[in-house]
Amino acid sequence: MVPVRDELATMLRVPLPRRAAGLVRDVILGGQDGLVNVLGLVLGMAAATGDGLLVTTAGLAALLAESIAMAGVAFTATGAERALGKTTRSRLALDRGARVVDRREALAARLGDRDPAVTNLVLREVELEADAWRAEVRVDRDALAPVRETKPIKAALVVGISTAIGSSVPLLPFVVLPVADAAIVALGLGALVLGIAGFVRADLTGGARLRAAVEMVGIGLVSAFAGFLIGQALRAPAA
Repeated sequence: MVPVRDELATMLRVPLPRRAAGLVRDVILGGQDGLVNVLGLVLGMAAATGDGLLVTTAGLAALLAESIAMAGVAFTATGAERALGKTTRSRLALDRGARVVDRREALAARLGDRDPAVTNLVLREVELEADAWRAEVRVDRDALAPVRETKPIKAALVVGISTAIGSSVPLLPFVVLPVADAAIVALGLGALVLGIAGFVRADLTGGARLRAAVEMVGIGLVSAFAGFLIGQALRAPAA
């Protein structure tokens, strides 16, 4: 006979897209942050200086600094979440053990001098029900908070690499194109990548794909516009 908790865990097993939610979050966190920040920076620098070398240098410096910083943030944040989850589960386990003892004693007292076989059967059924409830809670926790199961070093690597890749998207056009052309290409390429990321995010985590794409593109455009305005305001006067 299959234990109730194993049967319930099988029934409620989380599909692969949901189990990958922690990875998706880390990729989006790093990639979107890197792309949006560097996009605003390079457009601002392009508007302020018109110098391709300066734009590329500033963008590369931002790529490296942002990647290292985001990896560090992911490492410490994930470590803190895991530590909190571990201590909370330990405390709940102790509380649960005490409640099991109290429940058994209360049921035994209520059943009184009945047949011991009947008493043991009732106690066993109550414990099976409690096991099923705990299994359901565990499955829900794994589905809704997968990041707690991610190792800090893994999260740091995923976020750091994703940040570097995202940062390189708006930077590459300035390496191969004139500044004026590169700014337009960087803006369009950044919007395209953010839109695709929004569609993929919706496919993996659920939700409206168009809405997710519009949200991510909108965030990128706002950042780009802010960087461009700052660059225009600080633009060096013509010689």
